[in-house]
Amino acid sequence: GRPAEVQTTGPKVVVPSTEAGKPATAERKSDVRSAARDAKDTKNLSVPQRVLPAEVAQKIGRKIWLNEAGGRRDAITSLNAGEEFASLGIGHFIWYPVTAKPPYEEGFPGLVAFLRKGKTPLPAWLDKTPIPACPWTSRADFKRNFNSPQMRQLRQFLLDTMAEQTQFLVARAQGAMDKILANTPDSGEREHIVAQYSRVVRASEDLYPLIDYINFKGEGTNPSETAVDKETGQRQGWGLKQVLLKMNGTTTEPKAVLAEYSDAVQIVLQQRVRNLPSNRIWEAGWLRRAETYRRPIAQLEQVPERAPRKSSRYRADNTRF
Repeated sequence: GRPAEVQTTGPKVVVPSTEAGKPATAERKSDVRSAARDAKDTKNLSVPQRVLPAEVAQKIGRKIWLNEAGGRRDAITSLNAGEEFASLGIGHFIWYPVTAKPPYEEGFPGLVAFLRKGKTPLPAWLDKTPIPACPWTSRADFKRNFNSPQMRQLRQFLLDTMAEQTQFLVARAQGAMDKILANTPDSGEREHIVAQYSRVVRASEDLYPLIDYINFKGEGTNPSETAVDKETGQRQGWGLKQVLLKMNGTTTEPKAVLAEYSDAVQIVLQQRVRNLPSNRIWEAGWLRRAETYRRPIAQLEQVPERAPRKSSRYRADNTRF
């Protein structure tokens, strides 16, 4: 899981306050001008946006489901040992019962709100305002009710809305740039990130490499999702931000761009394993997943699927909402 993060919609601009009746110092005025200039520079950066055709979204949703749970129907609703929240849908979106103490960012209510806004019919017991809490308060309660009418209806609803869930992930992936840029104070790095992100967006007609990796490893902006590099002593993350910073190419040829992106993902993941040796047991699966970013989703469908191990191999690491 992931620790909860403050959602931002744009760069943070910190304006130093001044005491009443006292003029700001030259240093403070300079800070204000610098912050305002940085904000303007960030807003002027052009980030491509995309809406996927329903057929493509369906294919991507199925692939993410295969990545996360091996394509098992029952695994689209789960509540894992040692956790007090349900993990639902293709992205294992978190849903808390009222009895839980939320340590992580909850995503299932956001998904429901997104589907409601898009006029997707919801189960009557879920279509409430406010969106209800998870009705299963423990793993034992969840298992007892696994084949209840309510749970079966929820599973079928999630299986029927893969394309819509993918569009929710697309919105999150495109919104991730606001968060990344807001957490990147250096203007040169911001420009580099947007340039590389734009290359990937234009090279990938289906956006699968971006959608899957953000769902898998996050934006790379959370300080708690870092590890100390044993050589430099500096903390390093493993999200999309770090991947884009590893990319340095300029070609726009799609195959070359996606190959560079896949290579950068693998470098970032291998760097994480070096910093956190206990993660080595997942390395081979992670690198196989990164390999899928080299090809369009239509080509991936022609390759026999290699189902991952039980979903627990992602428990301590997978980016979840």
